Amino acid sequence: MKTILKKIGKGVLYLLGALLIVLILASIFLWIKSPGKPQPITDSSGITIPGSISSIEKVTLGGVEQYIIVRGEDSTKPVMLFLHGGPGSPEFVFISKGNPDLEKNFVMVYWEQRGAGMSYSNKIKTESMTVPQLISDTRELTLVLKQRFNQEKIFLMGHSWGSFLGILTSHKFPELYHAYFGIGQVCAQYWGERVSFEWVKEQAIIRNDKKGLKKLTSMTFPDTLATIDPWISFIMNEREYVSRYGGGVTREMTSLWPYIKMILAAKEYTLSDKFKYMAGSMFSLKHLWLDVVNTNLHSEIDSMQIPVYIFNGIFDYQTPYVVAKDFFNQLNAPEKDFFTFDNSAHSPIVEEADKFNTIVLDITKKF
Repeated sequence: MKTILKKIGKGVLYLLGALLIVLILASIFLWIKSPGKPQPITDSSGITIPGSISSIEKVTLGGVEQYIIVRGEDSTKPVMLFLHGGPGSPEFVFISKGNPDLEKNFVMVYWEQRGAGMSYSNKIKTESMTVPQLISDTRELTLVLKQRFNQEKIFLMGHSWGSFLGILTSHKFPELYHAYFGIGQVCAQYWGERVSFEWVKEQAIIRNDKKGLKKLTSMTFPDTLATIDPWISFIMNEREYVSRYGGGVTREMTSLWPYIKMILAAKEYTLSDKFKYMAGSMFSLKHLWLDVVNTNLHSEIDSMQIPVYIFNGIFDYQTPYVVAKDFFNQLNAPEKDFFTFDNSAHSPIVEEADKFNTIVLDITKKF
């Protein structure tokens, strides 16, 4: 008996040793992949393109140090400030890798917002994590970019949460922007969550996913007075099925693992930045989500003073198509257009990049 226990003990030690070696090697590999430096924009021969710009810069907005990643093949091109989703989920890697051609026609400014990604810090005061403060940060950054690139106005583009922040900012400060581009437009998210929840339950039935249907029907949909904890619990569970059924970040991305791998492989992030990414995402969601889900832009915004262009995938069930289209229909603007993407879920900017880019380039040539 002692001999058997001794052999088992040795086996366990060997296993733990092997796991430790794997963890050490993985950590070394991840550290090597995390220099935290901007990567040059190169041509097909790997040579840095003359006149291009690629930088990671620290800016102070609203008294808080934040970061922007700036990339463009030609530093004299129009500036496009990109507002990421979440709240709290920077999309530099996702957009830059998924649609690099944007950097041919614009100086793309990927801002890691207050409390998110590189800009996350446990020193950020929670009372500063509000929509009005983020709007103020956006305005302040816009002024910095206008002066930095000597441009009278810039373009503003928002995805998901970023579309909520973007349309509110451009509504309040129209004089700063040529036009607003909303992707997966957030406008009446409580209604959107209802639509999404009914869709996943319907999909579970269609796909004969009995286990999924059981889990979904056991969920309680938060009411209008719900606090943040029930909402986070609901979102974390419900979004798993939205992704699984092809209505999430992309139609093909049925889990978040591909997105996580992009973050882990990004050389622009340090190892610390990568660890902070999830902390910042949860921090931002906790403090901003209730404002998002309890705001109905139908009653907040009925007209805009600048051109508005909305891009939505018909398979989007994070910010459902029908909700965005309804908001667009009631919106007045000097020029507006709604673009439907028949093969996209939540991210037509990468799912149908060529079509997306053609539309955006045609529009921006007017200015």
